[in-house]
Amino acid sequence: MENVWIEPDGTTDPGYTEDQLRRARACAEADIRASRAQLAARFGLGDVCAEITDGATSDATAPLEQLAQHLGYATETLETYLRVTRLAGAALRERLLASAIHVPWKCVTTACVTDAQERARRVQILTERLDSAERAGWPVSLDASQFRLALGLAGGAEPCAEIVAQLDREEVREAVLAELTKSPAAVLAVLREPGVREVLKDQEVARYVRAQMRSVPSADEALLDELVGREDRDPHADWTIRYFGLVHKAREILLLGPEEFVDVNDPDVWESVESIRDSVTSWADRVLQQRPRTIRLLTGK
Repeated sequence: MENVWIEPDGTTDPGYTEDQLRRARACAEADIRASRAQLAARFGLGDVCAEITDGATSDATAPLEQLAQHLGYATETLETYLRVTRLAGAALRERLLASAIHVPWKCVTTACVTDAQERARRVQILTERLDSAERAGWPVSLDASQFRLALGLAGGAEPCAEIVAQLDREEVREAVLAELTKSPAAVLAVLREPGVREVLKDQEVARYVRAQMRSVPSADEALLDELVGREDRDPHADWTIRYFGLVHKAREILLLGPEEFVDVNDPDVWESVESIRDSVTSWADRVLQQRPRTIRLLTGK
């Protein structure tokens, strides 16, 4: 007879049935098998991409783009597989694929960074966690967020926020700028992003970016003026342009006439309309308090 300790007012009921446990185990095993196969497949794709780029006589991007189109992948995805596969190296790949513990792709991409010294540190921590899981027999799959926390990365789950947080370090800024300025196309692609364009409306930021862009080979001054703005631009004019740009966007909602709301039965839509009305009224009242006394608002025609 088996002795089972039951806490006072406690229960031994786990909250699920034996059948549910059996089905969950079967699904978990299938999930792990699929994930392990995915890891091997991505390394394999990286190897093929490496063969293609190494054998290219000129631009290595063109054949990768053709391959991506044929496979139905984004070119950037294949480039990621190529980069991570090369940085991982044969020894790490063999270690990960031979283990009974599954290592998610996110852990691999987090470990395989460009900087050799930092990569060695991350790979060591990854393999230590893998060793520990193998000895304990648990967990069957490493957790990417926990791995990031072990590396000391912000929150374990915010890559954009952590990069921004690290930009206070001079060596990180230099590394980011060095990577960007390898290719004028890469820099210009970043500068064209809507979010970046919004940030560049800050004149101090624009000056800094322009200074860093001086090192880009064959920098296109006219295009720089278009993206970053001229060095002698008027900040008041910039602000006015930005204001009317936002006004134009805001007025797009007014293109929806009352007749388009006749058949709308969604309460969220009507709550949104009321919220917009109240927000605009409140905002206008507060802004108009800053109006110079020398300017009179036209109230009618």
